[in-house]
Amino acid sequence: MNTKQSKPWYKKFWVWALIIVVLIGIGGATGGNKSDTPTNTASSGTVSESKTTDSKTEFKVGETATFDDKSITIKDVQRNYSTSNQFAQPESGKEFVLVTVEIANNSKSSMDFNTFEFKLQDSNGVQQNESFTALSEGKLNSGSLAPGGKVTGKLAYEVPKDDTGLKLLYQSFSFFSNKAVTFNLI
Repeated sequence: MNTKQSKPWYKKFWVWALIIVVLIGIGGATGGNKSDTPTNTASSGTVSESKTTDSKTEFKVGETATFDDKSITIKDVQRNYSTSNQFAQPESGKEFVLVTVEIANNSKSSMDFNTFEFKLQDSNGVQQNESFTALSEGKLNSGSLAPGGKVTGKLAYEVPKDDTGLKLLYQSFSFFSNKAVTFNLI
């Protein structure tokens, strides 16, 4: 008597092959149409796109980096920022730098933004997160932007006094993008 037992459905090869094909298809559909080509929008509003395979990743104050359906512009940089909070003063030999950032959602769905996506790098290569105690008004908070939405806010950093090599680094937290751009602040 031949009593061959059948494997449960979840242990069959064709089930796992089908699952893998479906997951690859979903990954291609959600991440395949995004463009990592940044564009540079000067303050006059004209747009020039990078046509080389080496996408532009460094920008100046006033230029706009556009990628992954978002635009980021550094509107202003204020050196030697003085806070009215007597307990939030820079250490000796340091200063507060205020960076005004504008983020725009160019997509057809909502988009999250987070202040932890920004770091300031000094000329020694030290990267730091925002100094939360230095700023109380006009601060860029984390949140969501509706399609076509735009937010402007300030980020404060404590840096070595008179440092001339300051850069604001942006790295997206998105699972589908690892895009990073640099804004030369000085």
